[in-house]
Amino acid sequence: MKFSDALEGFWLGKRRGYSVHTVADYANTFHRFRLFIRDADMDGLTSDDVRRFLDSMHNRYELGGKTLSNYWTALSAFWTWAERELKVAHLIRGRVDQPTYRRPQIVPYRQEDVAAMIKACARAATWRTSTGKISRGKRPTADRDRAIIVLLVDTGLRASELCALKIKDYDPDRGGVNAVGKYGKERTVYAGDGAKKALWRYLMTRKGMKGDEPLFATDSGRHLDRNNLRQTLQRIGKRAGVSGVNVHKFRHTFAITFLRNGGNLLALQELLGHEKLETVRIYAKLASVDLEKAQRAASPADGWGL
Repeated sequence: MKFSDALEGFWLGKRRGYSVHTVADYANTFHRFRLFIRDADMDGLTSDDVRRFLDSMHNRYELGGKTLSNYWTALSAFWTWAERELKVAHLIRGRVDQPTYRRPQIVPYRQEDVAAMIKACARAATWRTSTGKISRGKRPTADRDRAIIVLLVDTGLRASELCALKIKDYDPDRGGVNAVGKYGKERTVYAGDGAKKALWRYLMTRKGMKGDEPLFATDSGRHLDRNNLRQTLQRIGKRAGVSGVNVHKFRHTFAITFLRNGGNLLALQELLGHEKLETVRIYAKLASVDLEKAQRAASPADGWGL
């Protein structure tokens, strides 16, 4: 059986259990691996083929440890399935070390960073006219981009979640935003008054909208995609003098600020859409939450005068 034949069976059994982005990432890994091994027979593949593939990807494309680790994860998932369904040896587990990498340090935006980006939404980058004068034009998407930034920092939405939002997903009265996260898991996050005001200002420019239309639309009326969003935010960050602008940093900023303002881990887990509480514990450390002070203030025994 060729690798591609086995892969067809893998997708038939596994595709529905993965998110859209995981499917895309795995498909890219499998495509490159199939080309590397020239679609060899499953019985002829060895652990050395996997090692050589990872080395080739590192050398040819200068891929970092995080991407190589993702490649390893995809191939390991495939062979876990193949071991069970095809009764073939697992070529990775206990044989091929997972590439290591250092997780980047989580640094949230400062309040002044966000304020500078919001201000930078209004006008485009400066340019010189034919007469030599410096000019800066107004941006037609200023209201949209301002609403995006405020909503991201206020809710911690993922890029894919924000891009997929429709008009009907937003309740302007309660500020509720219905998002679909990883593995199709739905949750509701809530925009505060500042975000509601920014959304109101933006949506006033789009009167007559229908419920299935994108909440955040491109000039052609389509949904923003993650590349649109990333490029838009990076350009705003450049004009604002804020480096390293990306959507996930807004998510970190929301999480850390939420805890600093008195929010709790269980609520944060639900709002971020994480399956495990352990995933959000790192934010508690970064938020420098004074647990002793918090417990003294909320002590049940003290509160009841026991």
